[in-house]
Amino acid sequence: MAKVENLEAPIGWLIDPHNKWAIHFDFKKVSNEKEKSSTDFTIDMWGVVPNGKPMKFKSRRKVTKQDSQKTWQQLIDSNWVEFDYKSTKTA
Repeated sequence: MAKVENLEAPIGWLIDPHNKWAIHFDFKKVSNEKEKSSTDFTIDMWGVVPNGKPMKFKSRRKVTKQDSQKTWQQLIDSNWVEFDYKSTKTA
């Protein structure tokens, strides 16, 4: 797994140790008239259904790059693990 410091921002999914919650980290560059260019960082929380896929959307937070990195690291330190939900098998 890549270190957060080496990334522009954390991207991907983390799942909690009890397989009840998944959090998706993402960012996208946006352009508008006020600012030449900016980046929107989001952290989405999802409930995980029994087959292991995040299917129940709970909340979204818009955060700074630093907050995104800090939250990612706090979750990793709390035994959350990175996973690819697309490769999770369904029942």
